[in-house]
Amino acid sequence: MRLPILMYHRIGRRAQAARRPKMYVLPEQFEAQLEALKAWGYESIGFDDWLAYRAGSGSLPRRPIILTFDDGYASLFEVAFPLLRSNGFRATVFLVSDLIGRTNAWDKDEPQEPLLDAKHIAQMQPAGISFESHTRTHAPLTTIPIEQARDELTQSKAALERLLGTRVRVLCYPYGKENETVRALARDSGYEAAVIARRWMNSERTDPFRLVRIAVDDRTTVASLRWTLFRSRWLHWS
Repeated sequence: MRLPILMYHRIGRRAQAARRPKMYVLPEQFEAQLEALKAWGYESIGFDDWLAYRAGSGSLPRRPIILTFDDGYASLFEVAFPLLRSNGFRATVFLVSDLIGRTNAWDKDEPQEPLLDAKHIAQMQPAGISFESHTRTHAPLTTIPIEQARDELTQSKAALERLLGTRVRVLCYPYGKENETVRALARDSGYEAAVIARRWMNSERTDPFRLVRIAVDDRTTVASLRWTLFRSRWLHWS
């Protein structure tokens, strides 16, 4: 089994003062990628499907893929969500629980953009969009005190479970920062998997707390995405 996980942030036009344009993917670029994935035979799944398969209690399509979005920008509801639905794709959004309905306060030097609120989430959840944890405040877990890191993990999980009415099982490490201590904290906090960023695919041997993702940014063309997926099928992360 080879499982690619794609990592997106914002779908939309770049804010004029943005210092990191790679965090944006244009709507037409995203739509072309979805149409290409569908043409190539990929079917979107959720992390629940992968966890069930790994436990031996579920099956996966011939070409599974997970689409993920970090931070939970409101543009996901306005732009990405309609495109996902029209192309028959599911997705997972990693939410910063203390900042739902607010802005990207962790990016102090970046334009402040609105994040999904509870009403957006309630409309997206029954339509194939899953929500998981990106901690309470987007704090770098490897550089803060252990008890603060534990609080970021446990309190985010609890708050999201209250909001969603379902289990939160997967963590996205803020800034991709993780180590053995952080992984142990995540396990102890009740998470069953977590994601990082590498240009590889996952296999049955991949550490569930180091699931790798392929970053998609403003430079990703359909051709480059196809080449990345083709190459990664033979170079999986273990």
